[in-house]
Amino acid sequence: MKEHKIKQIIWTLGSLLLTISLFLGVPMITTDVIGANRTNETVVTKVWVWNTEPNITLVEISPSSISLNPGGTFRVNCTAYIWDYNGWQDINFTNATFYHAGTSKNHYEDDNNNHYTANSTACNCTDAGDADGTNITCLCVFDIWYYADNGTWICNVSAYDNGGNATTRIHNFNSTNYASATILEIIGINTVNEIDFGNLSVTETSNSIVANVTNWGNVPINVSIRGWGGSSENVTNAGNFDMLCDYGNISHGYERYSGNNISWDDMFNVSNTSIQLPHFWLPVRTNDDFNTNDTNNTFWRIQIPPTIGGFCNGTVMFSAIDRTI
Repeated sequence: MKEHKIKQIIWTLGSLLLTISLFLGVPMITTDVIGANRTNETVVTKVWVWNTEPNITLVEISPSSISLNPGGTFRVNCTAYIWDYNGWQDINFTNATFYHAGTSKNHYEDDNNNHYTANSTACNCTDAGDADGTNITCLCVFDIWYYADNGTWICNVSAYDNGGNATTRIHNFNSTNYASATILEIIGINTVNEIDFGNLSVTETSNSIVANVTNWGNVPINVSIRGWGGSSENVTNAGNFDMLCDYGNISHGYERYSGNNISWDDMFNVSNTSIQLPHFWLPVRTNDDFNTNDTNNTFWRIQIPPTIGGFCNGTVMFSAIDRTI
């Protein structure tokens, strides 16, 4: 009986404790143990950059205002200053281009009117002399023809790195005129050294003698003609003569010219005043291989009046006039 009461009391207390724990949400017995958390892990990352691309820091063009040589070429210098973090020795400097900002682009083919390329043989690179050996100066030269378009020109320099897959770094100079140059308008003309009418008798009229005229500039031109007797230094004392002779002189009206091979009566008289040749003009050269419509012929004849003998000589001046004005 006594044992039964003890079990009843134990059961009653156990039920009471269970009820209280359920009500309070507190477990009575647990076997889990919670330790310190580890939710992040760090690792070291590293790489060795064995090659860095070159960096063109500056380009200069000299001269910045370019006056071309009529009938010839003019040298333009384009200098690039290049820096390479791991040393300039692995720079393979390949080329530079010099092109007209309005009529060409960097990737266009060469054309003496508007695009020139300086390859590695036309570019000379030298150590800039800095202590860490990271800077180099490269000079590229361009020989620009007289008929190159006038206006704004751009120098574009490309430097490549020999280091495997290193990125090419190109410094572009665009229409902002940064490091650009200006080619000026140039007016030029060229013609024959002499007009030789040969051996003639008094009252005789010569055959037509051709004197070609060529535009040696970069603007289209009209042509005017002036003539006087004697040498070029005699212009102010020539009087009204076409030629001065050993015996007598040939007056104006006996030497004539034209832009076409026409009859004597339709030709123009030479005068000691510069007169524009009608319907005659020369465009700028556009063919790099030979002259085309930038050169044309003039035609000359002379008639020998009476009372003339011996050697006669005179001077003719061909003058170019800017047709665009």
